[in-house]
Order: sequence, then structure tokens, then C-alpha cells
Amino acid sequence: MRQLLKIGTLLVCAGLTLVAQEKSAEDLVKSMKKEDITYAQLMSGMGMAYDNIQKGVITMNKLLVDRGIDFIRTHPAPKQSPWLIMDKDSQEGFKAMLVYHDEKMDEDVALIEKAVQKKDWMGAYDNVKELGNSCISCHLAYKDHVKYVMK
Repeated sequence: MRQLLKIGTLLVCAGLTLVAQEKSAEDLVKSMKKEDITYAQLMSGMGMAYDNIQKGVITMNKLLVDRGIDFIRTHPAPKQSPWLIMDKDSQEGFKAMLVYHDEKMDEDVALIEKAVQKKDWMGAYDNVKELGNSCISCHLAYKDHVKYVMK
């Protein structure tokens, strides 16, 4: 019984720590450098970064991979809050998705980077596909909820 209580206490503490560390979409955007670009322009840059990573892995060109990874890790925020492109009733879900995918994409590129450092090009390619899955899952989930294009 005592062991179960200790385990339960540890789980509750771990859960509270995760909640306390959870970053909001507003915090995420504030932590980034602002650029005079729209969200669509940012996504275009992210697509080019993905292309660089993919082409770099296929051609075994570490420089291209590194450039794409750097953009994904350090990308700026658009001039307006990204969630403003969504219908009002989709904004909170979109914010949560932004926070999730920002972390997920960082994890994806870290795995690509680790594989490239080992010259494990097949492993890197598998992780490139996972990064692409992260991108497309967001696009599929939210493409029908876009309200307007930022000006």
C-alpha cells in the first residue's frame, strides 16, 4: 500500500510539473523574433526548410540538412498572431496545435540531426518522413478552418 502511495505521489508531482511547464501559444510567439511576414509566408519558409532537409538527406549533403534544421529551430513569428487566420471557434485548438507541433518538429529535426551526424542516411530519411507527417497532420486538421489570409 505504501509503495502505491509513493508511486501515486510521484505521478501527481510529475503531472503538476508538466502542467506548470506547459507553454501557451502566446508565450511561444512572444519567445520568437517577429518578422514582417504573414503566416502563409512563414509556412512557405518552413516548406523550403523541409525541402532542404529532404534534398540534403537524399543527396547526403549535411549543409542542406543543417540549413533546413536551423530554420525550423529558429523560425520567426509572423507580424500577426497566427491563430487570427482561424474561425473563432477553431482558435483555441489551433493554439494548442501550434504549441504541440513546435515541440514535435524540434524533436523530429533532432532525430534527423543525430542520424546525419552518424552518417545514417536511411535513418535520417525515416525521420524526414516523420517530420513530413508532422507537417501534413496539421495541414489536414486545420486547412478547412482558415478564415482569411493575413494582410
